[in-house]
Amino acid sequence: MNVSEAFSIVDMITDHMILLVYRVNWLKAKARWRRWEEELSLVRHEMGWTVAWFKHQQGEWYRRWNEATKPGHQAYAYRQATIWKTFGEDAEDKFRHKML
Repeated sequence: MNVSEAFSIVDMITDHMILLVYRVNWLKAKARWRRWEEELSLVRHEMGWTVAWFKHQQGEWYRRWNEATKPGHQAYAYRQATIWKTFGEDAEDKFRHKML
């Protein structure tokens, strides 16, 4: 084997290793992209769940307000209902075009 053949073999191995590195990096980037897509889907669902939870709490406090017999309990329950209503409206407004 002469020197030019040796360099030819080294070049061939180097090219193969570079191609392998590109493939590995591409696969890593593809996996990272898929994880981000999954995370985005989860966050969008969580936005909807958050709005639903706020509305549920609002309904619970309105129910407690209707069932309360003492003025202090009524005032507290009504205040809680309005707080949860505000949370729900704000969340719905901020998440309007983002949630699923």
